[in-house]
Amino acid sequence: MLNFNNIVNNFFAGQPESIGVVNPQDYYIKTLNFLTSNGNKMDMKRLLREFSYYEDIYTFAVSGYIKIEDSQGFIESLQLTGNEYMEVNFGKVKDSPNTNDQLFRVYKIGDRVASQNMNSQYYTLYFCSEEMIVGEQIKVSKSYVGKKVSDMVTDILKNQLKVKDSNIDKIEETTGMYDFVIPRLKPFEAISWLSIYARPKATGTVGADMLFYETRNGFNFRSLQSMFQDEVYATYKYQQKNLNDDQQPLQEKVNTVLAYEVTKTFDVMKDISSGTFSNQLVSIDPLMRSFNNTQFDYDKFKDAAKSLNSNGITNNAQNRFGDSLNQAYNSVTKVATGNKGQANVPYIKSKEGGFAKDIAIETTVPQRTAQLNLTNYNVVKLAIPGDPGITAGKVIEFNLMSIKPTTNKRELDRFYSGKYLVTAVRHIIQPEKGTYQTVLEIAKDSSKTSYQNVDNSNPAYQESINT
Repeated sequence: MLNFNNIVNNFFAGQPESIGVVNPQDYYIKTLNFLTSNGNKMDMKRLLREFSYYEDIYTFAVSGYIKIEDSQGFIESLQLTGNEYMEVNFGKVKDSPNTNDQLFRVYKIGDRVASQNMNSQYYTLYFCSEEMIVGEQIKVSKSYVGKKVSDMVTDILKNQLKVKDSNIDKIEETTGMYDFVIPRLKPFEAISWLSIYARPKATGTVGADMLFYETRNGFNFRSLQSMFQDEVYATYKYQQKNLNDDQQPLQEKVNTVLAYEVTKTFDVMKDISSGTFSNQLVSIDPLMRSFNNTQFDYDKFKDAAKSLNSNGITNNAQNRFGDSLNQAYNSVTKVATGNKGQANVPYIKSKEGGFAKDIAIETTVPQRTAQLNLTNYNVVKLAIPGDPGITAGKVIEFNLMSIKPTTNKRELDRFYSGKYLVTAVRHIIQPEKGTYQTVLEIAKDSSKTSYQNVDNSNPAYQESINT
């Protein structure tokens, strides 16, 4: 796996002629070939105006686009129909490891705009993983008896979509044995549905946070909590640019954030209405004519679950009814069919095939509802010098300097610095500008510093919430 920091370390070790890193935004496109359905191949590098490659842990497959300037009319000469492919391999520098060779399906041509001299056209070719196209063309109709969700996902990938082992990165093992029937769903729809019931084995009954996504390394089926525990890929810092380029060491340039934007902080109204801190599930068992009421409490959950940082993201402030955010269960109520306890009923148990294995709906629905929201509680968008080694699902450290006035050395922002999960990655290469930047969307579910609790019995506080 390519890590830009390793490249820079080699550079400092006295290998500049073999590594070639001069500018943090250096890039090298080894392969950018357009492959037609009749076997013709065309090198697109000389036509390239912009290259964009995208990964997202909430998106099933990798995608991207290239903007080109065409003065040869190859759309007509190559007879493009949407059955073409794009062969891509890009990296930092020529003699360093690049991304794996990847083959994508070209599925769309954007608007064609004539140049001012009318001798060329500008347009965009959009590409995606071949599995995204194939996945829209087939349906999965299959029953699974006594299988783990992770095994079902693997079966769909290998036996339904015919994905090669080399294009499967990591399928994390889940817990629980299930009897499921998939009723003519598209492969990715089936995996998405199965994900609702998937619980990571590594955390047992804590969490239902499995996600299916693709990176340049292949397809993944992983738990958010397991991603949180991964080693930090790199530490990035945003600070004032008070040094000339020739004065700042290359190592610092590599890990300097070029620009950032905090796109999401707390939104109490949304957090309440989405069940982030508290929710409840009414699970109904038609066979037993019974129901269970399961409540999700953020404070209890965070003590048992894995998180990026060591502290929670709220305090103990109560409303006028004496409830804190983690105790307002009635704010979100969901209803689902469950089968908890059927196996313990003698009559049902005595009948062959009388009951299915417990689908643990009381764990999956309340916890998944909260976890997906908690993971994106704080969201930041970063632009960094291009690094093809960073992929969606990695953990980074983001050091944001505080803007609080001080006479001493500037400190880190206590609440927005810390570990973040990379939820999305976009690599952008612009040959005309000679730049390669990687835009990251990063998110966190926790805080490096704890928020101060309040004295709910304080008369002044009680007066303020009852006014």
